[in-house]
Amino acid sequence: MSEAGPPRTPAERPRFETIRMGGVVKRSALVIYALLAVGLAGLAVYMVTIGQRDMTSMYVAAPAIGALWFGLRVFMMLGPRT
Repeated sequence: MSEAGPPRTPAERPRFETIRMGGVVKRSALVIYALLAVGLAGLAVYMVTIGQRDMTSMYVAAPAIGALWFGLRVFMMLGPRT
């Protein structure tokens, strides 16, 4: 025998949730990720050639994995959102 109150309305979304990522912010993030990917790939190549490290060395593997990850992020940002 509970009494039904007034219908509940959904709470308003906080202001920070309504702000969409603008074009300038998206492009700058894309540029930063691309530069990180290229820089880390260059570091891995440098460590193999000039640094005389093995391909399986962490001095080579860590920057190579980072370059792959940032490269993947670039392609994910370039792709269409579904």
